[in-house]
Amino acid sequence: MKKVLLLSGSQRKESLNQRLLANLAKRIEPQVTVDMVQHGEINLPLFDQDLELNPEIQKNVFNLHSRIASSEALIVACPEYNGLITPYLKNTIDWVSRLQYLNSSCSNAFLDKPVLLVSVSTGWSGGAVGLPSARTLLGYVGCHVLGGSISIPTVSQYVKDSGFSFSADYENLIKFHLERFLRVVGAK
Repeated sequence: MKKVLLLSGSQRKESLNQRLLANLAKRIEPQVTVDMVQHGEINLPLFDQDLELNPEIQKNVFNLHSRIASSEALIVACPEYNGLITPYLKNTIDWVSRLQYLNSSCSNAFLDKPVLLVSVSTGWSGGAVGLPSARTLLGYVGCHVLGGSISIPTVSQYVKDSGFSFSADYENLIKFHLERFLRVVGAK
């Protein structure tokens, strides 16, 4: 069975983007194995080449690198901070992308990985304004970022308990993009 890694660009414990990933995970679990990075699993300092050889940091980066490398595809939730991706997501990708230059057993974990970008927000944009910067960064490191994305604005109206109850239009949007993603991954 194909493995898909789900990664949120939010550090917030009650992140709506992390909740979106949990929602999407339930939808795709029958077709793929889901590996979702949980809140607090990634705790890396701001990228600094002077810290690259620190054994503890390198171990943390290696663990995430291994999870990405062993997955066939990624779903990345991209909160929007002032119209761009979060520093946390950028920092995470920076660290993982450098490991191939420090450890001869590591290749580019991102190379040729299909990626579905998703976002939700309480505001009008649904995070869509920040998605082009995520698309640029992930494409630069070697991913094949799908042309479409899932972006849901004013998401507070759809929050129910610990999950979501989306309108029919958003359910159709989610279904369309997930089915396309699963076809690209080879799980459908």
